[in-house]
Amino acid sequence: MDGTIQLAERIRRSARARKGIARVVLATSIGTLLCIMPNAGSAALDAKKPFITYKQYAALVLDNHKEYKCLATLYGKESAWNPDAVNGSHYGIPQGKSKYLATLNGYQQIQWGLDYIGHRYGEPCIALAHWRKYGWH
Repeated sequence: MDGTIQLAERIRRSARARKGIARVVLATSIGTLLCIMPNAGSAALDAKKPFITYKQYAALVLDNHKEYKCLATLYGKESAWNPDAVNGSHYGIPQGKSKYLATLNGYQQIQWGLDYIGHRYGEPCIALAHWRKYGWH
């Protein structure tokens, strides 16, 4: 009986991992397509409007409503989700210190910011708590 329960738990964990990987692949693919095909060959679409907003992209990549709300608050206060935002030596949506951010589009900036938060804090809510305490993250 104990072995059956352990096997069932391993199968559930494996399914969750595959689902998480699939979401990351999907979000990355969407971001890549948005960069490569801004109007998808249709004259009816406005080439200046993205298929999904930066906020929608971040929500899709995070796939966690609580963490997304923290990220939305953080980026709303840092840059108002503006990829062209500049504050001294800080650039883009995540307001990173790297000049490299100024060369990226908004979707790439979000991915850069999530990578930074992941490496430094682990998750957006911890980064937001740090920002609230110290005024920076």
